[in-house]
Amino acid sequence: MAAKYELVMKELSAEIAQMRAGDQLPTEQQLAARFNVSSMTVRRALEALAHAKRIVGIRGKGTFVAEPALTKRMTLASFTDSMRAAGRTARAEVLSAGIAPAAPEVAADFGLEGTTSVYTVERLRFGDDTPLSIDRSLLPAALFPNLLGNDLTGSLYEILRRRYDVHLTRASSRVAAVLPTAREAELLDITLDQPCLRVVARGSLGDGRVAEITRSIYRGDLYELLIEPEDS
Repeated sequence: MAAKYELVMKELSAEIAQMRAGDQLPTEQQLAARFNVSSMTVRRALEALAHAKRIVGIRGKGTFVAEPALTKRMTLASFTDSMRAAGRTARAEVLSAGIAPAAPEVAADFGLEGTTSVYTVERLRFGDDTPLSIDRSLLPAALFPNLLGNDLTGSLYEILRRRYDVHLTRASSRVAAVLPTAREAELLDITLDQPCLRVVARGSLGDGRVAEITRSIYRGDLYELLIEPEDS
């Protein structure tokens, strides 16, 4: 015989399937009265649904139907292309953009020697009007003259292709589960205890030189990364 919370979860799951993203669920107390169970039983059902990314709880506001999780393949497909494939409109808000001498460890990452400068571009990325990630991209200034003179609210990869005829052909990515900083949580409109995905990705030229390093923080409740094995 199924546990009480499983019965509650099953019925709520069927109802959520008929609701729209952003619709608010009744409170725990209201659900407990409706199903004639304890608040603890309702809480366990809601926790299971949240773990399955069917709902999302916002502290002080309530519980809401979650946006369908967006999937990004671990390739060089741009954020803009990923949003387009998901039927969403991508846009970016530039948080900061500048050029400065590269720190020794950054120069080493790019395989550069001596005094060299890099661009740092930090952007908040949106799918429609929902903030989904914070990207901090580093690029060697010598490869991309006057990069900051371009409109950086669209696809950075498209700028590299169109303006500089640079096609990044390979990338490596390192993924870790992290909690957001206070600033990241505020920008992404999430709580400090909401798990996120940190991805450090490198884009390379055809000759193997690293031309871009981007550190991204993705919302764990709305974003998933698909990693597929390479062809053998």
